[in-house]
Amino acid sequence: MQTSFARYLIGFAAALAGVLLAAWLYVYSFPMAFLESGYPSWVAKSMMLRDCRIGRIALFGDSRLEAGVVPALLPVDAANFGLGAATAVEIHSAVGRALGCAPLPRQVVLSLAPEHFGPLDQYFWLNDLRYGFISFAELLEAERVAAALGDTQSFGTAKTPDGLSGPVRDWLYAIRFPSFYIGSLAGGRLFGRQGSNDDRLAKVMQARGFWEYRSTGTPPPRGEPLAPRFDRTPLQTAEFEQTLDLLRDKAVPVGLLIMPVSEDTSAGADAAYLAYLQSLTERFPNVSLISEDIPRWPKRLFVDGIHMTGAAARLFTERLAACTTAGKIQPPCDLRWRETAFRQP
Repeated sequence: MQTSFARYLIGFAAALAGVLLAAWLYVYSFPMAFLESGYPSWVAKSMMLRDCRIGRIALFGDSRLEAGVVPALLPVDAANFGLGAATAVEIHSAVGRALGCAPLPRQVVLSLAPEHFGPLDQYFWLNDLRYGFISFAELLEAERVAAALGDTQSFGTAKTPDGLSGPVRDWLYAIRFPSFYIGSLAGGRLFGRQGSNDDRLAKVMQARGFWEYRSTGTPPPRGEPLAPRFDRTPLQTAEFEQTLDLLRDKAVPVGLLIMPVSEDTSAGADAAYLAYLQSLTERFPNVSLISEDIPRWPKRLFVDGIHMTGAAARLFTERLAACTTAGKIQPPCDLRWRETAFRQP
């Protein structure tokens, strides 16, 4: 009886291990078949970096940049490496890869919203690690830097939907443990998203990294202004400035770009944010501030209060193009709103 029960347990364990291994192999092999629609954009940026399709002007930043600058409208070859909810950690990683290319870009443009200088949120794990954009080694290095700086905020406050935290969570996300993909597998019906994801990948590649946002969430209640924060953590500061160190060492000019915000956005973080960016131009001789203020554009030009509509993105890029000479976006560039400039597509 005991022998039969032991054999049953061994067989049951072997079956579970087989199912887990099969799921793991599927997750690694066919992510385009089932992951949500944002995934192809991350793949596109990784492929562009891998193939050194960085352009003469390479732009790095968060989703506001991704949805707000159309490389095809700039007068020189350009590439948009904006990523959803990106922080200085992702920018550091992406720029490091770009600097392994030849030739180097004539200019690197960095654009990071003030709130993305704060503690890491759940999307660092849900996007960066689950999508494979950040390597486990880069994760460990970021944790090492945070620990050395006494930064307990960056990794200590983030909560992911699974309820895990600390090194166990980091390791499981880094190895792409299958349980983190169950919702996507169910929603994608195994291969249900392959066609739409392939289509989006092709379009993002063709647009050199730009993606027109339609709707990304629920806009703030009417009358309630957006309230960005600028609470820099030691980790984010170090990662951003290490990126500037890399670019200075390679003698690559850097332009700091402030994307437009909705006119109802609170101005509470403006002074500190602008002061920090200005201080970088004083400490790094290769760094300049493309515009010296925060452009406030009508809220009708934003799909969700944060990301610009496609028409607004094209207008904004035309404004950048007008400031582009000698292969670089030159400061000072007036990006403030002018009502007469807006043309409906």
